[in-house]
Amino acid sequence: MTFEGGQVSGQQAIMQKLTSLGAVKHTPKTMDIQPSVDPNSLLIFVTGTISIGDPNANPLHFSEFFHLVSTGPGQYYVHNDIFRLNYGL
Repeated sequence: MTFEGGQVSGQQAIMQKLTSLGAVKHTPKTMDIQPSVDPNSLLIFVTGTISIGDPNANPLHFSEFFHLVSTGPGQYYVHNDIFRLNYGL
């Protein structure tokens, strides 16, 4: 996983990074989904706002791209995930 320019890999390290952020509220604005080269995977791009920590703080804009790969009917895992806060918008 790439988060704010830093890379983290492995389930335990990713979960530790995500839980270290505290309370998070996502408000998606747009979502674009396309099939990948592999017919069993999807590319997804999301934009919106996020509040981290204080729910009354001004929300920040974000963009996130991730690649879902099927492991069976209706089952997917996140193969790649890129998240970026968009400052100055």
